[in-house]
Amino acid sequence: MGGRGLSMSASNRINVKVHQGTVSGVKEKLPNGSPSYAFRGIPYAKPPIGELRYRAPQPLDKFSGPVLDCSAERDVCFSRNMFTQEIEGSEDCLFLNVYTSQVAGDGAPLPVMVFIHGGAWLFGSGNNDCYSPEYLLEQGVIAVTLNYRLSSLGFTYLPSQGIEGNAGLKDQLMALKWVNQNIAKFGGDPSNVTIFGESAGGASVHLHVLSPLSRQYFHKAICQSGSSIHEWVMQRDPELKARTLAKLAGCKGTSDEDVYETLMTASTADIAGHAVGVLTADERRRGLPMPFKPVLESASATDAIVTKLPTEVMKTPNSIEGIPVMMGVNNGEGIIMLLDAVKKLDLYDNDMARLIPRSVNVNPATKASNDLGEEIKKFYFGDKPVCKETLPQLADLMSDYHFAIFANTCAELHARYQHQSPLYYYNFSFDGELNMYKKLLNLKVPGACHADELSYQFLFRMAPLPVNPNSPEARVRYYMCRLWTNFAKYGNPTPADDATLPFRWEPVAHIDPKSKDEFQLNCLNIDAEPKMVRNPDKARIDFWRGVYRRFNDDILKVKL
Repeated sequence: MGGRGLSMSASNRINVKVHQGTVSGVKEKLPNGSPSYAFRGIPYAKPPIGELRYRAPQPLDKFSGPVLDCSAERDVCFSRNMFTQEIEGSEDCLFLNVYTSQVAGDGAPLPVMVFIHGGAWLFGSGNNDCYSPEYLLEQGVIAVTLNYRLSSLGFTYLPSQGIEGNAGLKDQLMALKWVNQNIAKFGGDPSNVTIFGESAGGASVHLHVLSPLSRQYFHKAICQSGSSIHEWVMQRDPELKARTLAKLAGCKGTSDEDVYETLMTASTADIAGHAVGVLTADERRRGLPMPFKPVLESASATDAIVTKLPTEVMKTPNSIEGIPVMMGVNNGEGIIMLLDAVKKLDLYDNDMARLIPRSVNVNPATKASNDLGEEIKKFYFGDKPVCKETLPQLADLMSDYHFAIFANTCAELHARYQHQSPLYYYNFSFDGELNMYKKLLNLKVPGACHADELSYQFLFRMAPLPVNPNSPEARVRYYMCRLWTNFAKYGNPTPADDATLPFRWEPVAHIDPKSKDEFQLNCLNIDAEPKMVRNPDKARIDFWRGVYRRFNDDILKVKL
């Protein structure tokens, strides 16, 4: 059985020889009783500490000892836990977890699914409290989850001092390189790798899809509730943010050398703790509390990933080289925004212009902006004020403003310019017992909240719920895992010979880039009984198309 590097040790342990040494994982059981193997906390790069703070990750040549204990997860990136509000983790956080249902040599190599977690590039990890992938493993894939540097540690940009930006994205790329080099030893197929991610993770996936450097290391991509052209993705004024961060961390000088010195020597707590303090007044007003995130970097930067604006790459015909893509949104994404919005409903009621996307070409300081704000309010709320009774309408507006407008735009750009690449688009609308984010955050508005689909793909160990095998929840969990793993295996979520799925998911139809025909969005509505629909939430999206036509000429002319 050691043919591809595996050997058994103590009764519940399993050792695998990889390029950097030997990792010792644990034998576990899947919910259906099949065996599985977990290797947690594998370092995939040198610790990004000391001189390596903010730098592109460095490859790790070998582990510190002959056999590395990988029975438990290691540190996450220094951050505040979204659920407990406790500070956790450290700067030494570049670890990944490998989960497999077969050992090398037991059968044909399995497709590999690499998951990039969300969390606004501010919090979260690949740990199994939220992302335990046993239901995906039951469908015959290997799953890899990972940590990457977050917030100011992962996305500070000060190129004059060699801080080239996007360290967190480069961590993700380094993990993909590690998978490419080592996954065969776990029974995986390095020539069939799918990357998938949610929210900031979905946007990260899409940035990798657009990057020639990253595309060498995967073959299919899934973007859940996020893409590269979403308004909250690209960092604005990143050098100013770096300088502001240094000032907040105690920098007295004004030169970039002084700023650099402070950024390199300040404590982890100062660097991460002051991150939110760099937000601009406009970002605060809009409820975009994501200070450090991807930047447009120089093409000469180390392992440069984002060297052109995402819209520019998307408008270059067949630039993504035929990679199949799946993307979509949840029907109640904006419900999660109510956590903050409910504290300031009067501000929204009196200033709806704060929810005009920045990509609409209207000057915020003008009457035209105020008029448009009133038009938005009338469209979503009619004659009612923004108040507790109209929270469902506010959730709809938040869903569109933060997610749906740009998901639609991204799908149309893809359909017009990426004709070699099939695109499967979904709308997740199931509102059931496993919609864990809505449950844990105690949000009572109907619909599938942002991140609610994740608990149908992963076991949410932080709050595990028993699921009746005959329930709609069990059925939706099966559908989600089957669709995602089919896509990973075949590039098609509903292959013709899969009799377990009583529906077929049609891709989005390609459209001529110059055609004046209205774009039609073919979409799988994922509910207890999934079915194809066309143009979900059409009236709302048409409203926004009208806004962009008036101010930008066209919804495809978004300015990031």
